[in-house]
Amino acid sequence: MVLGVALGGVVAIAVELLVLLAGAAAISSGLLRENAQLQLVAMACVLGGLVGGLVCVCRWPARKLLGGLAAGLTCGVLLWVISAARGGGQVLEVRGLVVLASCLCGGALAGLLCLRFGRKKPSSVRRSRV
Repeated sequence: MVLGVALGGVVAIAVELLVLLAGAAAISSGLLRENAQLQLVAMACVLGGLVGGLVCVCRWPARKLLGGLAAGLTCGVLLWVISAARGGGQVLEVRGLVVLASCLCGGALAGLLCLRFGRKKPSSVRRSRV
């Protein structure tokens, strides 16, 4: 389970970097405005959390929602550590909270997508053991 969470966090960060690279190219070419950076970061974190959560949930035997949330939290914490290590200032500012919330939402979405809701059997099928 721990390997799945770690792998999901690393995959989430890789996906986020690719989305941010594509966003930077879109801003440079003029397709996006420069003041859309926070929305781009939030979208990258949700997509990264979703993909990383799906990777984690595939390796998680039960409690899929918990696995997705764990992958999202791992991704958010790794991004906080990277930000603190490079001297990014305060971690608990608005951008840091947006990143953490977006990563958690992406992981939760992955967990919810992989849940299997069992249908209840009709009462006639359940009582046929008589």
